[in-house]
Amino acid sequence: MNHSGPTRSSWGLGGFWCLGMTLFLAACPPGSRVAQPLQLHAWVVYFDAARGLVELQQHGSLFDRVSLFAYELDPEGVPQPAPGMDQMIAPLLGLAAEQGFSPWVTVVNDTRHGADSAVVKDPDLIHGLIADPERRAAHAKELAERVAADGFRGLHLDYEGLPETDARHFQEFVRALHQELQARGLGLEAVLEPERGPLPEVRTTSVTVMAYDLFGTHSGPGPRSTPAYVSQLGSRAAIDADSAGTLALAVRGFAWKPDGEVSSLDWSVAQQLADRAPHTSRGTVDRVPSARLDDGTELWFEDPESLLSKWQAAWGTGFRQLAIWRLGGNDERLFNLLSDVRQGSASR
Repeated sequence: MNHSGPTRSSWGLGGFWCLGMTLFLAACPPGSRVAQPLQLHAWVVYFDAARGLVELQQHGSLFDRVSLFAYELDPEGVPQPAPGMDQMIAPLLGLAAEQGFSPWVTVVNDTRHGADSAVVKDPDLIHGLIADPERRAAHAKELAERVAADGFRGLHLDYEGLPETDARHFQEFVRALHQELQARGLGLEAVLEPERGPLPEVRTTSVTVMAYDLFGTHSGPGPRSTPAYVSQLGSRAAIDADSAGTLALAVRGFAWKPDGEVSSLDWSVAQQLADRAPHTSRGTVDRVPSARLDDGTELWFEDPESLLSKWQAAWGTGFRQLAIWRLGGNDERLFNLLSDVRQGSASR
């Protein structure tokens, strides 16, 4: 997950927009019932721990699985809790027992060099860990032992930025990691970037595809994702034979100021700003809302209609599970929506 800022490259929207939206509109005419996901997942993150845990305490029963973000790696590749994460483990496990969700953990290839320094999405360290057979086996075992010792029920593997030249090494590593976790009765799911990066082998593990950061801090104003964008991602999940893949949707938005400054917006803050904005609009085709404030700041954000549109597009392309990035900074509008989706009562 891209907690430090979007790094996705832009898709060629013109080339697939019409096709994607034709499929979407055919699958979900206005007023139709929205598909019910087989499972609903979410993340809580170390850098928004208090708010995330409060929301989990209030709404944890909505979710089948909640993953704590994240283990990072030290310069030798040893998994370690991100700053403050170790203090979240006991509360998360307690809420899991109380609310009934499965507690997972995510490992990300951020390399921690002291308390205030990290290399984000470090592919070079991962190459060294997975290219050599002995280091690959040791890293898989070390990860599995850490997950088991901390009391989690499964691991999200979120190694991003890997080149295609590491595809075979990545597949061999995922196979080894799957075996180590399975031997301990633990699950594995690979978190995939939407446009790039090596895939696990067919039937090796389940996958989650990140469907966001089409626009963000790396670009000018625009939606984090659209139904057309989502409709193109099914091939990334095609290897997931059991569940047909999990789609991860971000619920936060972005604000672009006239001077070019870009900032991330909580779901709840974006709703409040849009409610007061003198100019609001919604894409006729993509259904993503935007607003312009008095000072010229342009907001692109999510609301129930945009999330439902994207989830229905995901269902049409083969996804059957939904994940939310992330808890913290949300309000009842989001949780009411997720409750309706979970119960199969949501409609457009």
